[in-house]
Amino acid sequence: MPMKNARLTFCVLLTNPLLFPLTAKPSMDETIRSPNVIVIMADDLGAEGLNCYDSTLYTTPRLDQMAAEGALFNNAYSTPLCTPTRVMIMTGQYPNRTGFLALISKDAGARMPAKLKTFGHYFKDAGYKTAIAGKWQLGKFHEHPNQPVEHGFDEYCMWTWQNAEKKTSRFYEPEVYQNGKFIQGSETDFGPDIYTNFLLDFIDRSKDDPFFIYFPMALVHSPYVQPPSLKELGHSKYPEDLDDNHTINFGHMITYMDMIIGKFMDKLKEHGIDDNTLLIFTGDNGTGRSITSTLPGMDLPGGKGNMIESGTRVPLLCWWPGKVPAGERDEFFCLVDVLPTTASLSGIPVDDVVDGMDLSHNLLKQDGDDRDHVLMAYKSDRFVRTERFRLHSNGNFYDIPISSNKKRYSEELSTNPEHTAEKSRMQKILDDFMKIKPPEDQYLGLRGSKSKEPKSDKPTDKKAARQAKKRAKKATQQ
Repeated sequence: MPMKNARLTFCVLLTNPLLFPLTAKPSMDETIRSPNVIVIMADDLGAEGLNCYDSTLYTTPRLDQMAAEGALFNNAYSTPLCTPTRVMIMTGQYPNRTGFLALISKDAGARMPAKLKTFGHYFKDAGYKTAIAGKWQLGKFHEHPNQPVEHGFDEYCMWTWQNAEKKTSRFYEPEVYQNGKFIQGSETDFGPDIYTNFLLDFIDRSKDDPFFIYFPMALVHSPYVQPPSLKELGHSKYPEDLDDNHTINFGHMITYMDMIIGKFMDKLKEHGIDDNTLLIFTGDNGTGRSITSTLPGMDLPGGKGNMIESGTRVPLLCWWPGKVPAGERDEFFCLVDVLPTTASLSGIPVDDVVDGMDLSHNLLKQDGDDRDHVLMAYKSDRFVRTERFRLHSNGNFYDIPISSNKKRYSEELSTNPEHTAEKSRMQKILDDFMKIKPPEDQYLGLRGSKSKEPKSDKPTDKKAARQAKKRAKKATQQ
């Protein structure tokens, strides 16, 4: 059974004044039609990667515009690695329910099982045109060519990830799988441009009908390359003594990613459908560990792959002119909530098991049931996070209030006996969360024919938290 804090959307659909009844083919003269939904998820981008989240290093004018005109969530969370998050955001189910708790295997047969229902299914079944582009990495297309279609997408343009046991390029000279055809890009072709142009063309062709787009971007994952343009703008905030090529190129990639977001905003305005389109931007996990970003008064190394604040806190921006009031949101949001929230805002009932909550009221600044805490699962580790504390399944208890960047990223262990009652309350929540298990027949689908059930891994928080604490202390002393 789903967790207690999971919310299906049936009752909300009856009361939300911004929900629209869906018709399969709305006529052009209708004054109200179902809203379009675009979900864009950057690859390896923690919250510290955007100027609107206090970055002092990176230049992101269009995302800053999106934040200024829409909702900026200060407390949004993902898993610390791509595979668990990608399955979670599409299904609305926690990793410990789907079984995707770590990086997917490259073994033959490994894939996201077709039986897992995604937001692609929900929107397609509701009469939406659906499209996906960018990074899939949930199975090899040469082995399973129909994966996007099987998960609810009419059209697709994907980086192939693997071909003949070798990793293909996602950036320059990319190998792309587009609507059933494999396409080899040239040395001057830049993958992110191909994925973006495919979706912009989809908008041109679908502007008169309700559409749903999911864009899991290739940017800003390594390798850290120089994009085709915007170098001067991307480097504009760098200090003169910055000599880390990884960080230099990473920041340039962020600015190029930002430009792509602006293209979507401009395209929606060009067709006069920006006021009927919800645009969501987020990241799949923390920034890569070879990157050190800067926030006011502190340096912050990337936390990807670790169950710490910098590994799981991601940006979340929601832009819908005239519908989503501008301003910051301090309420918790987890990427498991994306499916039930977007379905609710689109008037689509959710009839399958979901762990996520419908948090549409947070976007709309209306009354509703907020998240009291965030739950996360990665490998053998589990945690519950509240506004002040984070408790792990190995017993580690952190006092990391969300009141400031220095505190939230400090990874300070709590030994205060006055916190015992709160720790006990959180332990009960965590105990219930740890009871969630995937179906026994799911391991073959996600690990491949040569792999066994995933082994338990040591919790990833302890060493990473200790290192993060040392870095935070050093930054404070500077």
